[in-house]
Amino acid sequence: MPRVALRQKHRINCSSSDLEEYFRISIAVPFLDDFLSQMELRFNDHKSTVSALHKLIPSICASSDFGEDDFKVYAHFLDLTTLSSELNLWINKWQYKEGPSSALEALTFCRQSSYPNVHVLLKILATLPVTTCTPERTFSSLRRLKTYLRNSTGEERLTGLALMSIHRDVLIITKKVINRFAAEKIRRLEFVI
Repeated sequence: MPRVALRQKHRINCSSSDLEEYFRISIAVPFLDDFLSQMELRFNDHKSTVSALHKLIPSICASSDFGEDDFKVYAHFLDLTTLSSELNLWINKWQYKEGPSSALEALTFCRQSSYPNVHVLLKILATLPVTTCTPERTFSSLRRLKTYLRNSTGEERLTGLALMSIHRDVLIITKKVINRFAAEKIRRLEFVI
């Protein structure tokens, strides 16, 4: 049983007869409260912008009302003179039909020639990142390389190998590599193709 002091300065002093209740009151509830307040603080500014974009999804847009002011943040990507008419056409298109329920599905049904502004807004909604895994992938690749190579490579070679591992989806054209290697001429024998 956790101790209960008369005067405690640095820890929560809750009177509880049950160990589970004590830890829930002293640790779990403050943690969850702090976590929720941090999430609210971090994402509150973007909430209205994302919710306005979310209204463009056809399964939601028939019951939603929005105006041009909702998309002022993206004004440099849009033609604001035609935006309101496009939004009305987009809503009318899905008013009596069963529409897609995600941004990617809606993007496939949105013809860019008919709805250029709505298409841009749906692309923005579909590509808004929740999180990015690029730094984590970079660090794990570098850790794997260092484990494999230890101290047998120099800094320049390690950088090159790390870039190759991180950007493994980039297509390497062999002829370009050979031509660049042949043009450097930093070797004892001449490179013959």
